[in-house]
Amino acid sequence: MAKQYHFSLGNSTKGPIGFCALIKAESKADAVSLLKKVLPDELEVRPMGGDKENASVVYIAVYFNDEAIKVRCIDEEEEVIG
Repeated sequence: MAKQYHFSLGNSTKGPIGFCALIKAESKADAVSLLKKVLPDELEVRPMGGDKENASVVYIAVYFNDEAIKVRCIDEEEEVIG
């Protein structure tokens, strides 16, 4: 039976970026593998501001290190119902 695994991979209350993911998988190891497969190496973020502020932003990029994603990053696990 598949489960849902919640990954906590950043905490914006302690650092500048928070990141989480919820993955359906047969095991924790499968969940890690699936997340690594779908996660991009980097993601460009569109600025949220007025035209004047946006014109001053050259780019915002967030980078992901999939080698650092481990089973220990799973903080919640629950059965999938239905």
